[in-house]
Amino acid sequence: MKNLVLTSIICIFSIINGIKASETVETAVVSDEKIAPEKEVTNPCERFSAIKPQLNFRSSYGELTYNHDYDQENLDILSEQGITKEEGMFTAGLSLLDVDWSVSLNTITREVGEHTCVIPASLDVFVGYRNPVIYISSDIEEGTCEYKLIKRHEQQHQQINVSVLEHYLPTIKKAFEDELSVLKARVIDGEKTSDDITDEMNSDYVFAVRPTVNRFQITLQLEHRHLDTRENYEYESNLCK
Repeated sequence: MKNLVLTSIICIFSIINGIKASETVETAVVSDEKIAPEKEVTNPCERFSAIKPQLNFRSSYGELTYNHDYDQENLDILSEQGITKEEGMFTAGLSLLDVDWSVSLNTITREVGEHTCVIPASLDVFVGYRNPVIYISSDIEEGTCEYKLIKRHEQQHQQINVSVLEHYLPTIKKAFEDELSVLKARVIDGEKTSDDITDEMNSDYVFAVRPTVNRFQITLQLEHRHLDTRENYEYESNLCK
């Protein structure tokens, strides 16, 4: 008979890296007070260089739910997507969530002589979690010592999620604010459209902030590994004997 060993997983690589569709607002008005004095320049859009887009930063821990629909065999299948278990171990509980971050740049256009400038207006950013769920095997009777132990273990994983995000949010937000400088007004050239230019600026910004998000993800993974050791599994499994 196999010993009851708790294993857990967090889907930290389920990241939405896709760039949201950009918006070009043709009717917006740019205040002349923010426009630099006109001078002879090779870039007709340089006169808008003083304009800084507004950062709209949002985050969420997600709403935790519980699921008892899977037996240990099916939880083993779910867990195989991100964890390697040692021989003799099976899955009695599982913690999953999606780490989500997205960037969406909104722009306006302004005519300068024969040129059209695409000007960053605002930036919508989300960094956080979606769909946090704790799975407890349907083979474990609710209210038993084993059930309570599994539930507590998985709740610890979800608390790690909250603590790491809470710790990193100020750093992430500051990095996103600091990198706003990469967003400068650009001229539409060739056969490109304002949407094309907006997408290019959005991609440049994502590239600039990605290292900060990567550090957050790595820290999250390491913190979960500290809890998911064989020694800790064996210790917890013996609590109900």
